[in-house]
Amino acid sequence: MKIGLCAGPEQAARVKRLGFDYLEVNATEIGRMEDAAFEVALCDVQASGLPVLRSNCLFPGEINLMADSGDVIDRWLQRTMPRLRRLGVETAVFGSGRSRQRPETMPYPMALRRLLQAARITGDCARANGLRIAMEPLNPGETNMLNTLAETAAFAAAADHPAVGLLADYYHVAKGGEPVYDLLRLTGLWHVHVAAAAGRVWPVEPEDGLTRFLQALKQSGYDGTVSVEANSSDWEADAPRTLHLLRG
Repeated sequence: MKIGLCAGPEQAARVKRLGFDYLEVNATEIGRMEDAAFEVALCDVQASGLPVLRSNCLFPGEINLMADSGDVIDRWLQRTMPRLRRLGVETAVFGSGRSRQRPETMPYPMALRRLLQAARITGDCARANGLRIAMEPLNPGETNMLNTLAETAAFAAAADHPAVGLLADYYHVAKGGEPVYDLLRLTGLWHVHVAAAAGRVWPVEPEDGLTRFLQALKQSGYDGTVSVEANSSDWEADAPRTLHLLRG
């Protein structure tokens, strides 16, 4: 299992020095960069020697997946996906809670169809660039579509696309009060995020819920990537404790 950290490209050398196996970058930040700034970011990660295997925050908040046309979605992806490929990203996380927020006046079936269309467009672009997409369940405080592992696994199955799979995020599982052992019956899990449930900080102390979550991952046979997507006020102090906890 590889342990990564969500951080900017400019932090790549530091992330490697702290002992993480890879970097997870913010796709929206990468897509918004001017060409010159992106080339600097690319040089930063290449100089560090740390692989950039994952990305998150695929769509910026101004893109409305419930209302914007497929052309709007595709234009963003055609700008962003090739950059992710050049960085070395293999799996892009499709979270973007604001972009997929269902208007209260829109019936759920209509919103689901539109989100499925967006996922398939995204999957097509990802596949053309040698990437795949992990759909991320987000707790109800962040969006009103795809709030649980089970719902999101069913969505990924309905998308019926070879480049569309599932992400599990312990923070959202804990916030939503989901049974962690759903991990044992769901398939297509391609990536994992972790954070301490209280405060969404780096997990540095054993936590019953996180322990059960990690045990369920192990029992399911998962041996992929796990990214720390959380806050820390002291990377130097927290990194060894977080890595020890997760690797243990």
